[in-house]
Amino acid sequence: MPTCPRAVKNIVTKTYLLIDLENRQPAPEHVAAWMGHDGEAWIFYGEQQINLLPNYWQLGDQVSIVPISRAGKNSLDFHLVLYLGYLVAKRKKGSRFVIVAADADYDPAVAHARAEGIDVVRLPELTALGCPAERPTPDALPPPAANRSRSGSPARNAASVKSPATATAVRERGKAPTKTTISIYAGTLKDIRSPNRPRDLQALKSRIQSRIGQGAAPQQVAEVMARLATMDVIQVINGELHYLAKAIDEGGTRV
Repeated sequence: MPTCPRAVKNIVTKTYLLIDLENRQPAPEHVAAWMGHDGEAWIFYGEQQINLLPNYWQLGDQVSIVPISRAGKNSLDFHLVLYLGYLVAKRKKGSRFVIVAADADYDPAVAHARAEGIDVVRLPELTALGCPAERPTPDALPPPAANRSRSGSPARNAASVKSPATATAVRERGKAPTKTTISIYAGTLKDIRSPNRPRDLQALKSRIQSRIGQGAAPQQVAEVMARLATMDVIQVINGELHYLAKAIDEGGTRV
């Protein structure tokens, strides 16, 4: 598939990247280039990809890290398509959706979305940007489905079928917390190194939430937890919290 499709009338105003980190790990600079100033990247990962997450934290609040709730065959695929449905439902005119994955199992969903006039494409690789954000959308797309009367359009109905957990995570992301994940991580590290550090997994999550603020932010809590695990501060085994050497080693701080 060419990096830059041929042009048509529609103009891309915003790019959403949905990245399957299990089978593709695009370079952070390529992710940033495709997002531009207003785009978003949604990165889906399992336990085996936790060590890759620091590569993308540096990109800031335009990136959302989505952990997989339960491991299993095609589990990540289902998560990604579920979020795609929500993002499609709230899209503005000119939005483009790019699934970054080598997995052809996404293709039926992509084909259906495109048949509904939604600008969706799957790229097996995310290379250096070949199409600036102002370039037109792929010419394989049919005309927009705005004039269709069929009530089954995913753009109309996706919001009504999304899972409560997904809806909460996406709504909280839209609130744009003033505190960054890195600053919350740094504060949580201080809490962990204090005499009254959280004793179990739930207590640690509650402590992280308290540093975020009053509004529930489960996705940001998950990001801080993943960073603590990546930095060898904590380890979670069978639901039990274990503190590692860096939890008490002041000299080993890596924020």
